[in-house]
Amino acid sequence: MASDHETSRAAARSYAEALFALAQEQGRVAEVEAHMGELAALWRREKPFADLMSSAAIDEDHRRESLRRAFTNRIDPLVLNLLLVLNDRNRSMILPEVCTAFRGVADERQNREQVFVTTAIPMSDVERSKLAAELQRLIGHIPVLNERVDPAVLGGMVVQVGDRLVDRSIRLRLWRMRRELSLKMERHLYESGERFLAAG
Repeated sequence: MASDHETSRAAARSYAEALFALAQEQGRVAEVEAHMGELAALWRREKPFADLMSSAAIDEDHRRESLRRAFTNRIDPLVLNLLLVLNDRNRSMILPEVCTAFRGVADERQNREQVFVTTAIPMSDVERSKLAAELQRLIGHIPVLNERVDPAVLGGMVVQVGDRLVDRSIRLRLWRMRRELSLKMERHLYESGERFLAAG
């Protein structure tokens, strides 16, 4: 028997696929994708919006009118229609999952892959282009770079593609150097002890 999470994820995927098909048919994939990303960010950033979409205390008619007032002529009509359909089917609380699923569907259909890159300082346009070209050669998909700056990286970069983590940072190299030095020191002490015991 499927869990509630699995059921919600399957429903989100179905809505995402239907939305992508309509957007592609009407030549509006880029616009719809941008607005779905904005809704996902709005949910994370604005608690009143998340409450509006997820609260069982708000009836469907009130939510529908609130959505029409807030988003008519502000987001793509296909995206507004999705919000209204989710509301009418009592599924408005799964909007974040639908947004995530839509990005996944868009990536699959357009041969893209999300790549998360952490660097000590922001990359230049030249560095970004070189990295994108190298990643495309390695993974066989068009990389979509999600960049984050973290001074703790100390230089180099940490790249995550799906479940694969590629750490080329100085931090990792320093950790490896410390580990190698520690092992060498342990070996040296052990060998010195052996020689001392043999001499004794």
